[in-house]
Amino acid sequence: MKTDLIEIARIHGPHGLKGKMRITPFGDSFERFRTYTHLIIGQHGTPVKVLSSENRRGSYVIALEGITLISQVEDIKGETLFIKREQLGDLGEDEYYWRDLMGLKVIDLTGRVLGEVVDIFATGSNDVYVVDKERQYLIPATKDVVREISLEKGCIVIDAAPLEGLLD
Repeated sequence: MKTDLIEIARIHGPHGLKGKMRITPFGDSFERFRTYTHLIIGQHGTPVKVLSSENRRGSYVIALEGITLISQVEDIKGETLFIKREQLGDLGEDEYYWRDLMGLKVIDLTGRVLGEVVDIFATGSNDVYVVDKERQYLIPATKDVVREISLEKGCIVIDAAPLEGLLD
């Protein structure tokens, strides 16, 4: 089920003394993140204007309107930053927002259900889908492994054959 709010980053803590904060963006790149004019702190927050966003030697730093003290950042450390779904840009073919993949059923070519996508992380070359909380299959999101993603059917079909031992 689609929600109006999309998780886009997590606040790690203050950067300096004047209310700037270090964040970790979720998803593909900080460049897309930089296009957002307003962010929502926590699921029940209201939109807050983004004053600046910068990449500082691999750390991502933002400043938000109304947050001017280190203590204010400490109070929201660990919070998730959201945007409204309508702020998302259009995706290319075979591209998906992580949020839309979470909870999809993962099935191999034989029809065996492996579980649901419970987490996703980026490795640099491709994303990896973490499937099933207990077993934790790590499925690389590559064309030779992921054969189909259907948001309508609520499933991802994979071929484990290209990577021997993937499901062992």
